[in-house]
Order: sequence, then structure tokens, then C-alpha cells
Amino acid sequence: MRILLLAGLLALSGCTSYSLTRVRNDLARDLPEARIGEGYAVAFGRFSLGAARFFAGFADDEDAELARLVLRDVRKVQFGHYDVEGEVDGARVVMPARLRRYVERDGWDHLATFRDDGEAGWVLYREGRGTVTDLLVVVLNEEELVLARLSGDLGRIVENVAASGRIEWPGFREAASEDEADAVEAAVEAVHGMP
Repeated sequence: MRILLLAGLLALSGCTSYSLTRVRNDLARDLPEARIGEGYAVAFGRFSLGAARFFAGFADDEDAELARLVLRDVRKVQFGHYDVEGEVDGARVVMPARLRRYVERDGWDHLATFRDDGEAGWVLYREGRGTVTDLLVVVLNEEELVLARLSGDLGRIVENVAASGRIEWPGFREAASEDEADAVEAAVEAVHGMP
């Protein structure tokens, strides 16, 4: 019973993420033909993430070990999900004003924009102290709007996971085929070619 009570308190310990809510509101204003409705945007900080690390320490499987590796260097997690009704013209959707402000005024870099008929999305990141400290992903389609922001030492997270050998990424093992080797090489070249 105590464990259930503690788990419930941890689940409720997240706070509303006003920064993600503002991005949602910008998109709702820019897309009157698509109604962005019910949903939530929450933020989990040091207390919630510390508790998650603590409880992951009791589990004895690969997923728990991976969670401990990732959570070690995460400072804050924000996540939002909203239902969308109506048409989304991905070719017409522009970057929300809040995201443009992040790039123009707050030191964020624009990594990618993707669009197709019924979907659009943006990926932004921010650097500090010689590493990526924040990653923000926004994906909008005709069914949902998903927003996620991760803050911490993100470079260290990738290093820890890669060094653990828990995930077999094509770039960290022998390629299974010539096609896979070509795809990995193209991805690495694309990353190195980014501003």
C-alpha cells in the first residue's frame, strides 16, 4: 500500500510546463482550421527525476539500467500532448513564434524542420559548457500535437549509453549490410555538415 501511495505522489509531482503551453497556444492561433484541444503539458524536475532514479535502482533488468544511465545526467523533462481535430496542411505550417524567439533571442539553434501533407515538426537545441544542454521537439499532425523538452548534459547521456553497450546503434557496431553501412555514413556526413 505504501508503495502505491508513493508512486501516486510521484506521478502527481510534475508541474505544468508553461513554456510548452505557450508553444501550443502559438500553433492554435496560427492554425484556425485545426482545433488543438484537450491535453496537458507537464514538467518533471530534480525531485521527480531523483525519485525515478532511486526506484530504477531497485529494478534488476536492462530497461532499468538504461533508465539509470539516462537519468543520471537529466536535469528536467517537459512533455506535452494535445488532441488535434481538423486539417493540418504541413506545407503551410510555419514555425511557432515562441520557437522563433528561442532561436533569435535565447541562444537556441534550429536543427531541423520536417513537413509533409498532414504533419509538421521542429527540432531545436541549445549548447552550453561545451555540450548540448537542451533539446526541444515539436510534432504536429491531424490527430495530435506532441511537445518534448529534455534538459541536462545530453552529450554525456549519449556517451554513457553508447559506452554501456545496451543499445546496438548502427554507428557503434559492424554494419549488418552494405546498405546499412551506406545509410550510417550518410547520416554521419549530414550531422557533420550541420551548422
